[in-house]
Amino acid sequence: MNSSQLGVDEAIMSFLSEEVEALPICTDEESFERGSAFDDLELCVRSRAFRGGRVTAVMCGVTVDLRDAVLRPEGATISVQSAMSGIEIIVPREWDVVCDVQAVWGGVDGKRFAPAPREGAPRLRLTGMVVAGGLCVR
Repeated sequence: MNSSQLGVDEAIMSFLSEEVEALPICTDEESFERGSAFDDLELCVRSRAFRGGRVTAVMCGVTVDLRDAVLRPEGATISVQSAMSGIEIIVPREWDVVCDVQAVWGGVDGKRFAPAPREGAPRLRLTGMVVAGGLCVR
């Protein structure tokens, strides 16, 4: 192999080894269904009448950003399924969050969950299962 080919190979290997940050996927739809395996996913929801969604994560990290979404008056439900993964859901401060997520060899961060629902507050309900991973709502 000549020296010019060696320089090209080094440049290609350097390019391939660089970590590329994925751009968030944004949606205006009233619901979503997304999944990711072995690669992180960032989803931002901008719906003006959000009713819910479903997110599945396998050996990766997933962030769902709901700060620009508006819930329907009856609220919304997101179903989460996670295996050896972390899911982070970011919600507006004025929303109540109710969690019905089961964890096996994992954890659910409940600091953001409403101890008692507030009258008239928008309500997001989380359902599903986390196995060997975690769910964080902030």
